[in-house]
Amino acid sequence: MKSLIKVKANSSKRPIDPMIYSAFIEHLGECIHNGLWAYDPVNVPLLEDNPFLIRVRRDVLEALKNLKPTVIRAFGGCYSDVYHWKDAIGSRDSRKTVKNLQWNRFPMKLIKRISPIIENQFGTDEFLTLCEAVNAEPYLNINYSTGTPQEAAEWVEYCNGSINSEFGALRAKYGRKEPYNVKFWGIANEIWGPQEIGHEKDPEAYGKKYVSFAKVMRKKDPNIKLVAVGWWKSNWNRAVLNSIGEKWVDYLSIHHYVPLPFNIKFLIGKKHPHKKKNYYSLMSAHLGIKKAINKAWEDIISVFGSDTHVRIAFDEWGIWYKVWDMIKTNYNLQDGLCAALNLMEFQRLSEKSPMANISETINVFGAIQTDPDGLILTPIYHALKMLAEHSQRNLIEGLVVDCGTFKSKKYGQIRESLNTPLIECNVTINDEGNALSIVIINKHLEQSIDIDLEITGFSPIKTGQLIRLNSDSPFDYNTLKDRNRIRPVETKIENLGPKLILELPAHSINILKLNA
Repeated sequence: MKSLIKVKANSSKRPIDPMIYSAFIEHLGECIHNGLWAYDPVNVPLLEDNPFLIRVRRDVLEALKNLKPTVIRAFGGCYSDVYHWKDAIGSRDSRKTVKNLQWNRFPMKLIKRISPIIENQFGTDEFLTLCEAVNAEPYLNINYSTGTPQEAAEWVEYCNGSINSEFGALRAKYGRKEPYNVKFWGIANEIWGPQEIGHEKDPEAYGKKYVSFAKVMRKKDPNIKLVAVGWWKSNWNRAVLNSIGEKWVDYLSIHHYVPLPFNIKFLIGKKHPHKKKNYYSLMSAHLGIKKAINKAWEDIISVFGSDTHVRIAFDEWGIWYKVWDMIKTNYNLQDGLCAALNLMEFQRLSEKSPMANISETINVFGAIQTDPDGLILTPIYHALKMLAEHSQRNLIEGLVVDCGTFKSKKYGQIRESLNTPLIECNVTINDEGNALSIVIINKHLEQSIDIDLEITGFSPIKTGQLIRLNSDSPFDYNTLKDRNRIRPVETKIENLGPKLILELPAHSINILKLNA
């Protein structure tokens, strides 16, 4: 099987916003509790050199650093609307222990380990210090449903205020003099849904209450960026944006999980699907990301016009097969391919959606899986790391891919596809124009594909680098017995020129890096 890829390196380019390589954590399952923060004993080292991070696992911190998230969102998600930030500041022995009011409700509490008691040892200072340690911008979601505008404004002051302010002084008292300067603040989460405490059925009512929060928060810090709750329904989005007004919003949040099939198997099934028809559906799931972004963008510009500053924050996305997959479920190469395809779509659409946060990073839909003895870095982790680390800053528009196509069936939220390309390709170039990265995914389940690659407008030196993620089967996993079965392999490629032939194995992610 042969395909042709033509790259015109000196064609027009679009910058890729680095915030598409972002993450999300929440007080859900073992994401923070015994994931990021070790409450129970573990057989791996913990951090010791910073009082705000003394129970953070060193291996988790290093894995997060290597993932290079540009933004990390906390502490929800759904949990944000029961989270009171003052319960989790100050000396740890005086912090308030609370029930997990969001995830301990029926029927969610039936899911094993979903709703740990919240001892609040990992709070605002711990999270913001962690963000500094991994060089990520923090993004905080305020408590819209059971909190107040005053509580939210005081949180802004605690994070960003000078030590001469009331809550800036309190921050200094607890060990941090300099402001954290938190830029991104979300006001509510999925408030349109019954899964949320404080569920708002009326978008105008949400918009009105949102503004009451926005005004007092901006009074504390006029420079913060505010995120409003969006949905896949245009009537919600447009009503919310009209009610808020352009002055008080910077981003419209949308979420998307695949395949998320709402059927009996979703509720009671416990096995990952290892079927050809499901595989090809997942290989077309990125088209749903594209549709969601374009639909939300149309909603934004229909209200504010095409020259608006408002953009999309795709602040939750992930792969979710069954209810039980939320907690400590491993992911295979098939899922890594799906995640990479989604991230490639975010690269193409970052002008409209400059932020995208993988959910929930650790243990819950987790790219990183923890156990007392170490980590499983899933193929999702490796796929995201590959694209974040090896892609350049600008997307080249002069790209032609000529390849075969496939058909796929509807699977949960993934729509039927009739002519999806078997080869997916993004080409990126650095600002100086002397480094080129070509990401190519062979989606075929069983067959390798030979690529005739033609490059114009760029003269590569003779030696390049090929990074590949692959395994014998797309249904292979990294496990406790074989933690490194699937991992990127880097090789040198010699005798490069403007015309190349590449053989891509079935179900593989490949990144070719060239220098001029």
